[in-house]
Amino acid sequence: MEPRPLTKNVGGVTFDDPYAHLHDDTPEALAWQWEQDDIARRTAEASPNFAPVRDRLLDLDPGDRFVAAPRRAGGTWFSVGKDGGEQALVTQDDLAGPQRVIDTASAIAAREGASLASLFDAAPSPRGTYVAAPVMLDGDTIGPWIVYEVASGKPLYATPPAPHIHAQPGWLPDESGFWMADRTSDGRHRLRFHPVAPGTAPRPEVVLSAEQVAVQHPALTAQISPDGRRALLVSEPHEHVALGMFDLEALTVQPFLPDGWTGECDGSWLDDETYVARVTGDGSRGQVEAIPVATSRDRTTWRTLVPAGEGFLNWAGIVGGRLYVGDLVDVSQRVRVVDLDSGAAATLPLPAPCDLPSMMVSRCIRPTEAFAFTHTTFTQSTAMMWHDPATGVLSCARQPAVELPDTVVERCFATSRDGTRVPYFLVRRTDIEPKEPLPCLVHAYGGFNISLLPQFPREYVPFIEAGGVFVQASLRGGGEYGRAWHDAGRLVHKQNVFDDLAAVAQSLIEDGVSSPAHLAFQGESNGGLLAGVAAVQQPGLWRAVAPVSPLLDLMEAFPDTGESSVMLAVVHEDYGDVSDAEDAKRIFAWSPYHNIKPGVVYPAVYQVFGESDPACRPFHGRKFTARLRAADAGGRPIHLRVWRNTGHTTLDPAQACAYTAEWLSFLMDQVGLRHPGATRTEGSA
Repeated sequence: MEPRPLTKNVGGVTFDDPYAHLHDDTPEALAWQWEQDDIARRTAEASPNFAPVRDRLLDLDPGDRFVAAPRRAGGTWFSVGKDGGEQALVTQDDLAGPQRVIDTASAIAAREGASLASLFDAAPSPRGTYVAAPVMLDGDTIGPWIVYEVASGKPLYATPPAPHIHAQPGWLPDESGFWMADRTSDGRHRLRFHPVAPGTAPRPEVVLSAEQVAVQHPALTAQISPDGRRALLVSEPHEHVALGMFDLEALTVQPFLPDGWTGECDGSWLDDETYVARVTGDGSRGQVEAIPVATSRDRTTWRTLVPAGEGFLNWAGIVGGRLYVGDLVDVSQRVRVVDLDSGAAATLPLPAPCDLPSMMVSRCIRPTEAFAFTHTTFTQSTAMMWHDPATGVLSCARQPAVELPDTVVERCFATSRDGTRVPYFLVRRTDIEPKEPLPCLVHAYGGFNISLLPQFPREYVPFIEAGGVFVQASLRGGGEYGRAWHDAGRLVHKQNVFDDLAAVAQSLIEDGVSSPAHLAFQGESNGGLLAGVAAVQQPGLWRAVAPVSPLLDLMEAFPDTGESSVMLAVVHEDYGDVSDAEDAKRIFAWSPYHNIKPGVVYPAVYQVFGESDPACRPFHGRKFTARLRAADAGGRPIHLRVWRNTGHTTLDPAQACAYTAEWLSFLMDQVGLRHPGATRTEGSA
């Protein structure tokens, strides 16, 4: 693709954009995109690693990576399970017992005229009469919530499509309907009532001003009070803040927190007049406070239930009259159960270091009668656990399906440019000793208050089994060490994240674990951006990178449409606003597309996008691919893969395995690894 020089000015920054003609979805740009996609797909599938890696991932993948934990209502458990190998909305009397199928992904797809439907949550009404489930159609992260009558399994209602960014339905106690937040066409937050029970009258929608709820908060959940008269409006998913009190009778919204509040504040209603919240800010590790609703704006009236301790408070909530508190200690999840009368706390006996994936996705406890969660470690796949608040008994409803025997996990630290210690884990076979540089695959995220904890490395198991070293790094910008760690990796401090990654790579090289010829990096979403930065800022450290669902042109990351308002709000949290002159200068300094330099030997690159992804659109890959190829002096492959009918990620288990196998086999080829099944595959071809 030939360049067509064009000078642009964004936020006061003037720059050349030689591939601006690939920005819009013109017939020419799309034809070139699909040509590149075909080359990338055929290249990946021709790898001797591809088939055995895909097959191994199919063996490992239960298809529940992004699925929320079960919830109990009216004595019944509701969850997304499996029916004959496909996703299904199910109920169970006992989590370890048989399930009843309400609906399946294939049935939903057929009704909606879609080729693929995905489920990832179940939100029952308080007594379990109804259940609402969010649906992704053909990979689109904008979709409806479908409401079912549980007894008959009949779908009753579907909400208008809205972005699935963790906004949840707030069911009224009488189960007549629920309140849910979305956005207007100009980006303002809006509250809508969805009547469900027969005879329920509609209610007017409420549009919130920017003064009531700032547009940069990506989404809101209405947490309904026990008496159904009020709702706390809590922002999600990255920063959880109880922003306003919504009077459900007067339909008015008032501030909930003191003026000038900074930090997080979210939790659960204790009773009609008291909200129990996890509170962070001012550099604290976080504590749990009982907040009187009537005087919530006067902090002197708050009462501390759990003081700050050794861990960084990550979530808290009330279930069955008990307070559950999750905090991060040494980059591992810990759960304590607190008696609200005595203050006595008991720590749940969970193998550590560990992650609770269902809690790390939501970072809060959704309404439920018992606390269920998923648990995993670097060497054990997901187990389903639940704690009964009435008896205090912790049970395992589903044992880990996979264990990695003869595997070593090591905790290490790198020193970043400014002296900050950056933690990372090494995972390798016990018989693989780093006596000489080994193939290493580094994974990191470094943003949006999201923590990378010791989770079963399902996507990377074939790499480990082939004799490589998997490295998981916890960079600044995440939430592993609380708010200060998050703040140190965003906005004016965003470069710290990139320096942290370089420090991890340099540590691996200096310690003799790997070398630039054997180092690969892979990241998704914000981690995909990180992969793009690694390729452009640190080309001498990496043999290959795989940016999955990345933003790469940060000066023009989204089209100027109302649909983009939510995504703009998200990126403004961590990156800044290119319409601001100072932000624009900073962002331009690290935006991957704009920092490609001619004559540099760049790493091999395998980019992955979803055709339907509203967050990270394929034009980023088109422009980056063309410019990087034109500038590169090394001749390593630079590929662009765009998956059809796919959004920001894929939730279909079979598709997810092929999706991962492509970029993983590419990286394995580049660093010289062969999966144990590759010889058999080559011989049978």
